[in-house]
Amino acid sequence: MSDPNNGAIIFVHGLLGFSSFSIFGKRVHYFRNLRSSLRNSTRQVLFPELPATGYIEDRARVLANFLAHISADRIDLIAHSMGGLDCRYLIHHLDPMHRVRSLTTVATPHHGSPLAKWTIEGSDMCFRLMHSISIPAVNDLTPESCARFNIEISNRKDVRYCSYASTRCPTDMSFILRSWGNKIAANSGDNDGMVPVASAQWGEFRDVLQADHFELTGWSFAWPDARKARPFNHLQFYLNLVRELTENHS
Repeated sequence: MSDPNNGAIIFVHGLLGFSSFSIFGKRVHYFRNLRSSLRNSTRQVLFPELPATGYIEDRARVLANFLAHISADRIDLIAHSMGGLDCRYLIHHLDPMHRVRSLTTVATPHHGSPLAKWTIEGSDMCFRLMHSISIPAVNDLTPESCARFNIEISNRKDVRYCSYASTRCPTDMSFILRSWGNKIAANSGDNDGMVPVASAQWGEFRDVLQADHFELTGWSFAWPDARKARPFNHLQFYLNLVRELTENHS
Protein backbone atom coordinates (compact mmCIF):
# COMPACT_ATOMS: atom_id res chain seq x y z
CA MET A 1 0.00 0.00 0.00
CA SER A 2 1.36 3.43 -0.93
CA ASP A 3 2.55 5.78 1.78
CA PRO A 4 2.31 9.53 0.98
CA ASN A 5 5.41 10.06 3.11
CA ASN A 6 7.40 8.04 0.57
CA GLY A 7 6.90 10.65 -2.13
CA ALA A 8 5.47 10.12 -5.59
CA ILE A 9 6.59 8.55 -8.84
CA ILE A 10 5.02 10.14 -11.90
CA PHE A 11 4.86 8.44 -15.31
CA VAL A 12 4.67 10.96 -18.16
CA HIS A 13 3.46 10.02 -21.64
CA GLY A 14 4.75 11.22 -24.98
CA LEU A 15 3.39 12.78 -28.16
CA LEU A 16 -0.17 11.68 -29.06
CA GLY A 17 -0.31 10.05 -25.64
CA PHE A 18 -2.99 9.79 -22.97
CA SER A 19 -3.44 8.54 -19.44
CA SER A 20 -6.26 6.12 -20.21
CA PHE A 21 -9.54 5.85 -22.08
CA SER A 22 -12.38 3.37 -22.33
CA ILE A 23 -13.26 1.39 -25.44
CA PHE A 24 -16.03 -1.23 -25.56
CA GLY A 25 -16.11 -1.15 -21.77
CA LYS A 26 -12.39 -1.90 -21.45
CA ARG A 27 -9.92 0.57 -19.97
CA VAL A 28 -6.87 1.21 -22.17
CA HIS A 29 -3.74 2.76 -20.67
CA TYR A 30 -0.80 4.42 -22.44
CA PHE A 31 1.62 2.42 -20.25
CA ARG A 32 -0.09 -0.90 -20.88
CA ASN A 33 -1.01 -2.85 -17.73
CA LEU A 34 1.53 -0.90 -15.69
CA ARG A 35 -0.92 0.79 -13.35
CA SER A 36 -2.28 -2.54 -12.10
CA SER A 37 1.22 -4.02 -11.84
CA LEU A 38 2.24 -1.21 -9.48
CA ARG A 39 -0.87 -1.44 -7.32
CA ASN A 40 1.13 -2.69 -4.32
CA SER A 41 3.97 -0.19 -4.56
CA THR A 42 4.90 1.60 -1.33
CA ARG A 43 5.30 4.76 -3.41
CA GLN A 44 2.40 6.79 -4.74
CA VAL A 45 2.42 6.15 -8.52
CA LEU A 46 0.46 8.50 -10.78
CA PHE A 47 -0.23 8.83 -14.51
CA PRO A 48 -1.20 12.40 -15.51
CA GLU A 49 -2.67 13.25 -18.89
CA LEU A 50 -1.03 16.03 -20.91
CA PRO A 51 -2.19 17.71 -24.15
CA ALA A 52 -1.52 15.04 -26.77
CA THR A 53 -0.19 17.42 -29.43
CA GLY A 54 0.73 20.51 -27.41
CA TYR A 55 3.97 22.45 -27.30
CA ILE A 56 6.52 21.39 -24.69
CA GLU A 57 5.80 24.49 -22.60
CA ASP A 58 2.03 23.92 -22.64
CA ARG A 59 2.38 20.26 -21.72
CA ALA A 60 4.83 21.14 -18.93
CA ARG A 61 2.40 23.66 -17.45
CA VAL A 62 -0.37 21.07 -17.36
CA LEU A 63 2.04 18.69 -15.63
CA ALA A 64 3.01 21.40 -13.13
CA ASN A 65 -0.66 22.00 -12.33
CA PHE A 66 -1.13 18.26 -11.77
CA LEU A 67 1.86 18.12 -9.42
CA ALA A 68 0.58 21.16 -7.51
CA HIS A 69 -2.36 19.05 -6.36
CA ILE A 70 -0.32 16.25 -4.79
CA SER A 71 1.24 16.56 -1.35
CA ALA A 72 4.46 14.60 -1.87
CA ASP A 73 7.62 16.44 -0.87
CA ARG A 74 9.73 14.27 -3.17
CA ILE A 75 8.84 13.55 -6.79
CA ASP A 76 10.58 11.18 -9.20
CA LEU A 77 9.64 11.47 -12.88
CA ILE A 78 9.75 8.65 -15.43
CA ALA A 79 9.01 9.86 -18.95
CA HIS A 80 8.58 8.22 -22.33
CA SER A 81 9.46 10.02 -25.55
CA MET A 82 8.44 13.72 -25.69
CA GLY A 83 7.40 13.50 -22.04
CA GLY A 84 11.06 13.74 -21.08
CA LEU A 85 11.33 17.19 -22.66
CA ASP A 86 8.18 18.32 -20.85
CA CYS A 87 9.75 17.18 -17.59
CA ARG A 88 13.04 18.96 -18.26
CA TYR A 89 11.14 22.19 -18.93
CA LEU A 90 9.14 21.73 -15.73
CA ILE A 91 12.25 21.08 -13.63
CA HIS A 92 13.96 24.18 -15.02
CA HIS A 93 11.02 26.62 -14.92
CA LEU A 94 8.08 25.24 -12.93
CA ASP A 95 9.37 23.50 -9.79
CA PRO A 96 10.03 26.41 -7.39
CA MET A 97 10.01 24.17 -4.29
CA HIS A 98 12.55 21.80 -5.88
CA ARG A 99 10.37 18.77 -5.18
CA VAL A 100 11.56 16.89 -8.26
CA ARG A 101 14.61 14.82 -7.32
CA SER A 102 15.12 12.68 -10.41
CA LEU A 103 14.13 12.34 -14.05
CA THR A 104 14.47 9.08 -15.98
CA THR A 105 13.80 9.41 -19.69
CA VAL A 106 13.06 6.52 -22.03
CA ALA A 107 13.54 7.12 -25.77
CA THR A 108 13.23 10.88 -25.37
CA PRO A 109 14.47 12.86 -28.41
CA HIS A 110 16.72 15.17 -26.37
CA HIS A 111 18.54 16.15 -29.55
CA GLY A 112 15.49 15.97 -31.78
CA SER A 113 14.34 13.45 -34.35
CA PRO A 114 14.76 13.69 -38.11
CA LEU A 115 11.26 12.23 -38.27
CA ALA A 116 9.89 15.52 -36.92
CA LYS A 117 11.73 17.50 -39.59
CA TRP A 118 10.50 15.24 -42.38
CA THR A 119 6.97 15.48 -41.00
CA ILE A 120 7.06 19.28 -41.21
CA GLU A 121 8.51 19.12 -44.71
CA GLY A 122 5.71 16.73 -45.71
CA SER A 123 7.94 14.75 -48.04
CA ASP A 124 5.27 12.06 -48.53
CA MET A 125 1.61 11.47 -47.71
CA CYS A 126 2.35 9.65 -44.46
CA PHE A 127 4.43 12.54 -43.15
CA ARG A 128 1.78 15.04 -44.25
CA LEU A 129 -0.83 13.09 -42.29
CA MET A 130 1.38 13.05 -39.19
CA HIS A 131 1.89 16.80 -39.52
CA SER A 132 -1.84 17.43 -39.69
CA ILE A 133 -2.55 15.57 -36.43
CA SER A 134 0.54 16.41 -34.37
CA ILE A 135 0.95 20.18 -34.79
CA PRO A 136 2.23 22.01 -32.76
CA ALA A 137 4.17 19.34 -30.86
CA VAL A 138 6.15 18.18 -33.87
CA ASN A 139 7.60 21.68 -34.33
CA ASP A 140 9.32 21.33 -30.94
CA LEU A 141 10.92 18.00 -31.82
CA THR A 142 13.14 18.83 -34.79
CA PRO A 143 16.93 18.69 -34.24
CA GLU A 144 17.08 22.47 -34.66
CA SER A 145 14.35 23.15 -32.09
CA CYS A 146 15.89 20.74 -29.60
CA ALA A 147 19.31 22.36 -30.02
CA ARG A 148 17.77 25.68 -28.98
CA PHE A 149 15.87 23.97 -26.16
CA ASN A 150 19.07 22.42 -24.79
CA ILE A 151 20.78 25.81 -24.66
CA GLU A 152 17.90 27.30 -22.65
CA ILE A 153 17.00 24.33 -20.44
CA SER A 154 20.06 23.40 -18.41
CA ASN A 155 20.16 20.52 -15.94
CA ARG A 156 19.44 21.41 -12.34
CA LYS A 157 22.26 20.41 -10.02
CA ASP A 158 20.02 18.87 -7.36
CA VAL A 159 18.22 16.58 -9.83
CA ARG A 160 19.53 13.24 -11.06
CA TYR A 161 19.05 12.86 -14.82
CA CYS A 162 19.14 9.33 -16.28
CA SER A 163 18.30 8.17 -19.77
CA TYR A 164 17.64 5.05 -21.80
CA ALA A 165 17.61 4.63 -25.57
CA SER A 166 16.11 1.78 -27.55
CA THR A 167 16.67 0.15 -30.90
CA ARG A 168 15.67 -2.71 -33.14
CA CYS A 169 16.77 -3.68 -36.61
CA PRO A 170 14.14 -2.04 -38.86
CA THR A 171 13.17 -5.43 -40.30
CA ASP A 172 12.24 -6.51 -36.75
CA MET A 173 10.12 -3.43 -36.01
CA SER A 174 6.37 -3.36 -36.24
CA PHE A 175 5.03 -2.62 -39.72
CA ILE A 176 4.00 0.86 -38.54
CA LEU A 177 7.59 1.85 -37.76
CA ARG A 178 9.57 -0.18 -40.29
CA SER A 179 9.86 2.38 -43.08
CA TRP A 180 10.64 5.19 -40.64
CA GLY A 181 13.24 3.01 -38.94
CA ASN A 182 14.98 2.40 -42.26
CA LYS A 183 14.95 6.08 -43.15
CA ILE A 184 16.23 7.20 -39.73
CA ALA A 185 18.93 4.49 -39.82
CA ALA A 186 20.25 5.89 -43.10
CA ASN A 187 20.27 9.41 -41.63
CA SER A 188 21.16 8.95 -37.96
CA GLY A 189 22.07 5.32 -37.26
CA ASP A 190 20.48 2.97 -34.74
CA ASN A 191 16.95 3.95 -33.69
CA ASP A 192 13.63 2.63 -32.41
CA GLY A 193 11.55 3.72 -35.39
CA MET A 194 11.13 7.28 -34.11
CA VAL A 195 14.12 8.37 -32.02
CA PRO A 196 17.81 7.80 -32.81
CA VAL A 197 19.86 6.18 -30.05
CA ALA A 198 22.24 9.16 -30.06
CA SER A 199 19.36 11.58 -29.49
CA ALA A 200 17.98 9.68 -26.49
CA GLN A 201 21.16 10.11 -24.44
CA TRP A 202 21.01 12.70 -21.66
CA GLY A 203 22.59 12.94 -18.24
CA GLU A 204 23.62 9.52 -16.92
CA PHE A 205 23.11 7.23 -19.91
CA ARG A 206 22.03 3.83 -18.57
CA ASP A 207 21.45 1.44 -21.47
CA VAL A 208 20.20 0.75 -24.98
CA LEU A 209 17.05 -1.36 -24.72
CA GLN A 210 16.07 -3.89 -27.36
CA ALA A 211 12.67 -2.53 -28.30
CA ASP A 212 10.93 -0.34 -30.82
CA HIS A 213 9.29 2.90 -29.73
CA PHE A 214 5.85 1.39 -29.11
CA GLU A 215 7.13 -1.70 -27.27
CA LEU A 216 8.52 0.59 -24.56
CA THR A 217 4.96 1.23 -23.39
CA GLY A 218 3.75 -2.32 -23.92
CA TRP A 219 2.27 -2.00 -27.40
CA SER A 220 3.90 -4.48 -29.76
CA PHE A 221 2.50 -4.64 -33.28
CA ALA A 222 4.84 -7.38 -34.51
CA TRP A 223 4.72 -11.15 -34.09
CA PRO A 224 6.23 -12.41 -30.82
CA ASP A 225 9.69 -13.92 -31.27
CA ALA A 226 11.62 -15.21 -28.26
CA ARG A 227 14.88 -15.30 -30.21
CA LYS A 228 14.62 -11.55 -30.74
CA ALA A 229 13.26 -10.86 -27.24
CA ARG A 230 10.04 -9.55 -28.76
CA PRO A 231 7.95 -8.19 -27.28
CA PHE A 232 10.08 -6.17 -24.89
CA ASN A 233 9.21 -6.83 -21.24
CA HIS A 234 8.17 -3.29 -20.42
CA LEU A 235 6.52 -4.25 -17.14
CA GLN A 236 9.70 -5.76 -15.70
CA PHE A 237 11.71 -2.76 -16.89
CA TYR A 238 9.46 -0.20 -15.19
CA LEU A 239 8.99 -2.32 -12.07
CA ASN A 240 12.78 -2.42 -11.72
CA LEU A 241 12.94 1.37 -12.14
CA VAL A 242 10.31 1.92 -9.47
CA ARG A 243 12.07 -0.51 -7.14
CA GLU A 244 15.38 1.30 -7.65
CA LEU A 245 13.83 4.71 -7.00
CA THR A 246 12.09 3.38 -3.90
CA GLU A 247 15.30 1.91 -2.51
CA ASN A 248 17.20 5.13 -3.19
CA HIS A 249 14.48 7.08 -1.41
CA SER A 250 14.46 4.96 1.75
